[in-house]
Formats: sequence, C-alpha cells, structure tokens
Amino acid sequence: MDRNELACLSGGPRRVALAALATLLLEGRMRLSHAGKLYAVAGATGDDPVEEVAMGQRSTLPEALATVAEHEVVRAVEEDLVRRGLLTRGWLGRFRRATPAGRALIEQAGTARRGSGLRIALDGLAGISDERVGRQFGGSGRAPGSLRGQGTGGWDASGNAHSSDGSGGNPW
Repeated sequence: MDRNELACLSGGPRRVALAALATLLLEGRMRLSHAGKLYAVAGATGDDPVEEVAMGQRSTLPEALATVAEHEVVRAVEEDLVRRGLLTRGWLGRFRRATPAGRALIEQAGTARRGSGLRIALDGLAGISDERVGRQFGGSGRAPGSLRGQGTGGWDASGNAHSSDGSGGNPW
C-alpha cells in the first residue's frame, strides 16, 4: 500500500491531503511564504498525482488542505479502496470506514519501519516529526491559523465519534 491509500484508510481524504502537503514541506519541495502562502520550490516535482495537485496550490495551508482533499485524484484513491473492498460506504455514502481487511493493512503498516510520509498517513499530525512543520499544520504549539477543530463532523475513519477531546472531529 502506498502513502495515499494508507492515509485514506486511516483518516479519509483530509488525511491524504495532510500527508502529501506535509511530506512536500518536510522534504523542502514546497515552502510557505512570509505571507503564509504555499509555493513549490523551483525544479521540484511531485512523486504521485496527489503530490502534483498539492504542488499546484498557491494558497494558505487550510485552503490547500481543503482543495486537495476534495480533488478528483483523492476521490479516485478513495473509490479504488472501495472497489477493492478495503473501505466501505457508510450511511448515504458519505461516511466511509476501513473494512476488516483495510484495518488489517493499517495495522500491518503500523508495525513496519516507515518513513515520515507513512507516519503522517497513519498518525496524522502526531506523525509529523519536525515541530516547526507540525505547528504550521496546527499541531503542538498551536500556530496562528491552526487547523484544530476543523474536522469531519466528529467522525474518524473507523466510524468512531469524537466529542470529548475538543478536536471537533479533527482527523489529523
């Protein structure tokens, strides 16, 4: 399984966007301007279609996360996982969760040695090892413009409701 598939199984489309954008920032292929806008470093390229979409973003992180998460390339990852029986459609087709086979793949990936992109895919914000980049996404140290509380309506990829942790269902 690749990073995008694991991110989708673990946290849905927004986790796919987070993993791609955080990886690009950590690897120095994208940067944030002093005005808080993303830009691609000259000569940098994406390693997959999701990264290519992410590299085209010239907005703030919250705007880029939303745009990438809603893009057709991310929906294609999600639909492929549904087709393969690793992700199910929930009530009215809106909420999706990993099937037992999908959860087994998440657990298997969690025990393997993994790079930063896979840590972020599986663990969300907690998987970002660089504190500065984590703060940019609203992780520890809560940066201005933090993304905390801008979740998916209180549901995670496993279908569990979150309400007591104050995250507002944040899938990061």
